[in-house]
Amino acid sequence: MIINNKIKNIFIAAFCFYSNCLYAQLNAETIRNAVSQDLYFSFTDSKQWKQIQQFYDKQNYKPAWLNKDNLVNTNTFLNDLSTSTVIGLREKDYEYTLMQSLKNGANQLKSLKDSLQAEIQITAAALHFYNDIGFGNTTPSLNYKGIAEMPLCFDVPMLLSEYIRKKNLSALKGFLTPDLSEINLLQKNIAWYNKLLGKGNFKEIIVVSDKANSTNNSLLNKLFQFGLVEDSTIILPDSIIIKKVKQAQKQFGLLADGKLRSTTLEAFNVPIYERLQALNFSINYYRWLSCFSQNKSVIVVNIPAAYLKVYNKNKIMLEMRVIVGKKSTPTPTLLSTVKEVVLYPYWHVPYSIATKELLPKLKRSASLIDAGNYQVLNRSGKIIEPYSVNWKSLSTKYFPYTIRQSTGCDNALGLLKLNFNSPGGVYLHDTPNKNFFSFNKRFLSHGCMRMENPTALGHLVLKNNSIAIDTLTQKGCLLNQAPIFVRATDAMPVLVWYNPAGVDAAGNVLFFEDVYGKFNWRKKD
Repeated sequence: MIINNKIKNIFIAAFCFYSNCLYAQLNAETIRNAVSQDLYFSFTDSKQWKQIQQFYDKQNYKPAWLNKDNLVNTNTFLNDLSTSTVIGLREKDYEYTLMQSLKNGANQLKSLKDSLQAEIQITAAALHFYNDIGFGNTTPSLNYKGIAEMPLCFDVPMLLSEYIRKKNLSALKGFLTPDLSEINLLQKNIAWYNKLLGKGNFKEIIVVSDKANSTNNSLLNKLFQFGLVEDSTIILPDSIIIKKVKQAQKQFGLLADGKLRSTTLEAFNVPIYERLQALNFSINYYRWLSCFSQNKSVIVVNIPAAYLKVYNKNKIMLEMRVIVGKKSTPTPTLLSTVKEVVLYPYWHVPYSIATKELLPKLKRSASLIDAGNYQVLNRSGKIIEPYSVNWKSLSTKYFPYTIRQSTGCDNALGLLKLNFNSPGGVYLHDTPNKNFFSFNKRFLSHGCMRMENPTALGHLVLKNNSIAIDTLTQKGCLLNQAPIFVRATDAMPVLVWYNPAGVDAAGNVLFFEDVYGKFNWRKKD
C-alpha cells in the first residue's frame, strides 16, 4: 500500500536524525521510568493513563512502535486508524496531530523526550481506538442507572500487547468488532454514505414533486443516494420506482404506500450528512450493548422505534412492538433489573393523571369510580367510599388520596406487569387496547411502555416459574383478583434507550423519528 511505503520511509529516516539514533535510546528502562513516574505527559484521564501503564507492564516496558523491529506495528495501526470514518468513529479523537505528522513526514523527533512522548502518545491513541472498536465511543445517556458499572468484555491493554507480540496486530480490529447484526449492517450504510459525501461533485438533492415516476429526476437521484438504485441515470419502469419508494418509506417508519405525501418528502429531504450522523451515533450504542449483553439476556426498549428486543449473546431471542410516551409525557431512559412479574396488577393512577384528567370528571360525577373499576385510598392506604369525598374541594395542589384501578379486563396495565426500580414510575406492562400496535407512530402513553406480546416476555423472565404465565393465559382477566407476585428465575436487565437508528428483522437499516427532539446534527459551517 502507498501509506505503508511512505510511513516506512519516514520512520527509517527518523531513526538516525542528525546521526543520533534517538529511537535506539528508547529501551525498557527509559520507558519504565517514564511510565512509573508520569514524566513529560499530561493525560487528564486516569483510566487512560492506567491502561497505558498496564500495556507497558505486559510489554515488559519494551517500546512498541518506535524501533526498526516494530515499524510494522505503527504502519498497521495507522492503516486501521484511517478506517475510523467508515466504521462510525472519529479519527480526530486519536492523538490526531501526532498521527497526521507521522503520516505526512512532518514530525521531527529531535530529542529523547520527543521520542518518548511520541511512543506513549501512539500507545494512548491505539488504546483509545481499539477500546472504541470494542465498546463504542458513546455511552448511552440514561435518566436512571440502576446497575453498577459494567465489567469490560475485553482487556484491551492485554490484547494489544499480545497481538503486537505475536506480530498479528492487523487481526486485532476484527477480533474486537462485536458480532452483532446491527453493527455489521449499520457499518455498510456508514461506508456508503461516507463514499457518497466524499465525492467532489456531491450535492444534496431536494425532492419537490410528488410524482413517483421516471419524470421525477430528483426522486431518482435521491433513491440512488439512499442506495436503493444502482444508477440514477437509468430510466426505470414506474412500478420499480414505486417499489423503491416503498422501501425508503419503510426505512423511515412511514406508511409504505409508494405515494410522495408531505411526510415522505420531509423524510426524503433530511440531509445525507444528518443521516450519517445518526448512523455513527447508533453503531456506537450497539457496540456498547454488545459488550453489556455478552453473557446475559437483556431487554432493550428503543423509544424512537417504539420497539422492544431481547438479546442474548448478540442474538435476538424475542422482539415486539411497544407503545411509549407522548412528546408531552416522554418515556425516560433507564437501566434497571426486572426482579419479578406481577400477574393481575393494580394500576395506581399517577398523581398528575389523577388530578389533571380524572379529578375534573369526578367533580361532575363520582360514578366514574365504579364505571372505571377504581378504588379510592386515603393516606393510610385504606379504601374509602368515593361518594363521601368532597371532590369539588380538591385540586392539583391538594389531593390527599390515591386512586387505584382494580384488576379486570379494563385494567390499564392488562394482565401482566414487569417490576423493576424506576424512579420515574414507568414500567413494562400489558394493555387492553391492542389495536394501537398497528400504528406506525406509537407515541401514545403517559410514559409507561405497553407490550404487544407480554406473555412471551413473561415466559423469558420467569423461566422455571413460567407455568404461572400459562395459568394466566388460561384464566384470562379476573375481576377484583388480588395481584400475584412471581419472582424472576434470573434477574434480567432492562435497558430503555433513545437510539436514532436500528435494523429490522429482515436486515433493513431503519431511521427513527426524533420524536422528543434530542438530536441536532445540522452541519456546522
